[in-house]
Amino acid sequence: MSENFKKRFRESRNGVCGSKSHFLRLDLNPLCQNLVKISLIFLIFTGCTRFFVRTPNYAKIQVPNLIPFSEVEGIRQIQWQKIAKPRDPKSISAIILHNSGKRKFADFFRLSVENQFLFHIYIDSNGTIYGDPNFLTREWTAAPGIDTEAIHIVYEGTQETLYNQKKQTEVLQNTIDALAEDLYIPKTNYDIISKKGIFTHNQAKRRFGGFVDFSSCGSELTLNQILSNIGGKFYEEDDWKDRFVTGWVLKKENKDLLKDSFHPTNGRGITKAEKVIFNHLEKTEKGFTPEDYRVKYTFRGKIKPSCVVLHYTAISEYFKSLRTLEARNLTASIMIDSNGKAYQLVDVIEDRAAAATGTNDNCIQIEIVAKDTEELLKQPEQIQKVKDLVLELTTKYKIPLSNEKLEDLSGVFSHTQAKKKWGGSIFLNAKDFDPGEEYMELILNSIGGKYFPEPEWKNRRTMDWAILYRNFQP
Repeated sequence: MSENFKKRFRESRNGVCGSKSHFLRLDLNPLCQNLVKISLIFLIFTGCTRFFVRTPNYAKIQVPNLIPFSEVEGIRQIQWQKIAKPRDPKSISAIILHNSGKRKFADFFRLSVENQFLFHIYIDSNGTIYGDPNFLTREWTAAPGIDTEAIHIVYEGTQETLYNQKKQTEVLQNTIDALAEDLYIPKTNYDIISKKGIFTHNQAKRRFGGFVDFSSCGSELTLNQILSNIGGKFYEEDDWKDRFVTGWVLKKENKDLLKDSFHPTNGRGITKAEKVIFNHLEKTEKGFTPEDYRVKYTFRGKIKPSCVVLHYTAISEYFKSLRTLEARNLTASIMIDSNGKAYQLVDVIEDRAAAATGTNDNCIQIEIVAKDTEELLKQPEQIQKVKDLVLELTTKYKIPLSNEKLEDLSGVFSHTQAKKKWGGSIFLNAKDFDPGEEYMELILNSIGGKYFPEPEWKNRRTMDWAILYRNFQP
């Protein structure tokens, strides 16, 4: 117990937080006296909490030797102030670390503003600090999902170049350390869910999305070194709080946890399926899906279909694809084999699937057996079956043959598109994938639908996407 703490405690006992107590002078038996003492101590501590609440002195917090953006030759003419948002400094609870890669300050700054992003502080390779003097009261968009709470700090170069820049490293560490001390920010990357701590942009991307590409930014190795040098605690990704729990834009799966948590209630060998009602699905003589081709799954309720989502399995064989779904506690509605035969996986087509975050409550999920888009395009019988089945489903459920309005959950979409909107996948990047936009264009346009390329998707340029539509991001 510190001397200051002891002093405050003695003062509280002597009436600083209230009048002196006379309860202890009562003629009570020893047990009652102890209970009264405990109660008194509890009241003293709860009544004196104002002495122990740490409130930053925002008026005195500054970054020494900071050169304001407005005074830097070459960027004065850039209208960067227009993209700022006001914020209450009391909301600040995190520092996000970025790096500039091969770009120098002026170029990095210009590209950031052009793409409607900005950062608070930039430390170049010489250790010179540029920044926004009003970094406490201005919110910049750099890592959507945690911008209100964050101070964004960029160091010039990469983790490899930083290693050889002693002055730059020292300035970066001292800046982060001082801000963390002054703002009472935890010196740890453990709990980004709480938005309290020091994190890389890479970690923020995984939790909140809102990124342009998934290249490493900020570097966990750099953060590890910084936190070690300033008396903090660094955690590897597997040890981040709740890293394997639902809620991350980029999922990370633990096979042992999945195995323990998978207790299917429906499907093959568990429940009896209803008769198949669609002409383009395989069925037995009695009208049911062949039992071996069904999936074991957890019943998650019913849907009223308003859209169809197409996926590829990333595996070239039907039964391996089926077992992979089960191993990951996932469910699709239908799977189409490479030979063109399609099977209803669930008991009833309106059973809710679990295959594409953001769409599962509304969409029929179709998995197409193939390793990748290239393989998909070489399987003509399968292509024809996809066309026939999509037409049959969209006709029955009155679903538009268009991929324009994903957020309305009305149309025929790729899993690519859903991932870019909502994330929730173990694999994300900013390229076309699953099943590939070339494939989507082929299917939609050949059945009388309307294919929209990515720039024409409804509201594609807004910030409300897991993968943003921009050319650059800090």
